Amino acid sequence: MKHANRADKALVTNILTRSFAQNRSVLAAVRRHGDTERNIRGLMEYAFDLCIRHGDVLLSDDGNGCALVLYPDRKPENLLTRWLDLKLVLRSIGWKNLPNVTARRKLVQSVRPEVPMAYLWFIGVNPDTRRRCAGRHLLNGVLELAAAANRPVYLETSVPENVSWYNKAGFRTYAVTDVGYTLYYLTTSPEAIPWLQQQ
Repeated sequence: MKHANRADKALVTNILTRSFAQNRSVLAAVRRHGDTERNIRGLMEYAFDLCIRHGDVLLSDDGNGCALVLYPDRKPENLLTRWLDLKLVLRSIGWKNLPNVTARRKLVQSVRPEVPMAYLWFIGVNPDTRRRCAGRHLLNGVLELAAAANRPVYLETSVPENVSWYNKAGFRTYAVTDVGYTLYYLTTSPEAIPWLQQQ
C-alpha cells in the first residue's frame, strides 16, 4: 500500500468509477440522464481533489485498488472548495438533482457526530481483480492511518453485504436511515456514540 499523489488522479478515478458503477448511493447522487459513467467519474474526481488536499488517498501495491479518506474538520470553506462544489454540480449532479443530494447530505451530517474523524469516503477495487485481498489490505491501511492520527473511522454504505465485511474489521453500525434505500452508518469508535456504550 502507498500514498497516491496528484499524478495518480486518472488511475484512482478510473478504479472508483468502475467499482461504483452500480452503487445505489452513487447513482442517486449523479444526474439521471446523459452519460452515467462520465457523471460518476466527475464525482470521483471531486472526491479525489478534496481528499488529496484534506485527507489521504491510498493505492494498493498492484495499483488495482484505492481508498479515499477525508478529514472533514480540515476541509476549509474557501474559493477553491466552492469552485470544486460548483464544478461537481455542473459536471455530475445537475441542478435538478441538487435539492435531493443536498437533503440527503444534511440528513447524513445530522446522524454523523461532529468529532474529529477519518471519514472513509470511498474504497474500491477494480472489478476484474476482486477477491485478491486488496480491499482488506487497503482497509487495514486506513485503520492504521486513523490510529496513528488518533481518529476514529466513520463511513456509510448502501450495500448490506458490506456491513458484515466492515464488522470483521472492527466496525459497528451506529445508525440506519431510509433515504430511498437503506443507508448504514458505521464507525470504529463505539465510545463516540453514547448509546453504543450500553450494548
